[in-house]
Amino acid sequence: MKRICCLFMAMAVLNLTIFASSPLTRGTVVYIRTMSEISSKTNETIDAIVDADVKGSDGKVLIKKGTRVNANVVTKKAKGVGKPGSISLKNLSTTSVDGQTIHLSGTVSEEGENKHTKVLAVGLSVGLLLFAPCLAYLAKKGGNAVIPSGTVYNQFSVADEYQIEL
Repeated sequence: MKRICCLFMAMAVLNLTIFASSPLTRGTVVYIRTMSEISSKTNETIDAIVDADVKGSDGKVLIKKGTRVNANVVTKKAKGVGKPGSISLKNLSTTSVDGQTIHLSGTVSEEGENKHTKVLAVGLSVGLLLFAPCLAYLAKKGGNAVIPSGTVYNQFSVADEYQIEL
């Protein structure tokens, strides 16, 4: 009788731990909002947050709105001959309500204005035909890439399967 009672209690405790967690499935969309402007002119870190609560299939909040997002920011400055600057955000992660690091998949890339063709056409035609110092126009840079503060991205999703303890 003691064995049956112990077995029953063990099963009850195991069932309670299952109900105390919620799955966060791969592919769940996470909205990300930038909190400061990011420019290809400067090599800075991203300041971003989760823009909306991420809920499980049972409706429980698994990642709270306002949770900080970490990202790898790769910038390339605008260069001569009209080549534009660019910004890429990748390898994002955030934190769930139970403190787990949640990895996100997806990449965002922004590029400045491409002036390559215009600079080449004007620089070479005017420089070679009329006035050789106009070849210096070839040193003109392309536009810088900028991600304004408050931009919301929905290209990111949960990369793996997680069990979130509630």
